[in-house]
Amino acid sequence: MTDSDEVRIANSARELLGNEAYKDAMDSLKAQIVEQWKECPVRDVEGQRLLLQLAKLAEKFDSILSGYVMRGDYAQHRIDLNNERNESMGARVMRRTFSRQ
Repeated sequence: MTDSDEVRIANSARELLGNEAYKDAMDSLKAQIVEQWKECPVRDVEGQRLLLQLAKLAEKFDSILSGYVMRGDYAQHRIDLNNERNESMGARVMRRTFSRQ
């Protein structure tokens, strides 16, 4: 996957993580899992195990999206660094001169 692809995916993930409907849905999902876990009988070991797996899966999904955002930020940094390395000396001097003002 190219750096540009990672940046594109990161932007989509960032948009999704910032979406109110997504946030509400994930919060509702996590709350429902916890509620069902509380209602699960102590003797139902298999049910408790399945609910624990479901809770971990919901957390993992969020962490995967956050990972996409971090990898995209890093890829954007590599793109910017490569662009700076490839620019001419005159362009570099002009950019540094005018960025200080």
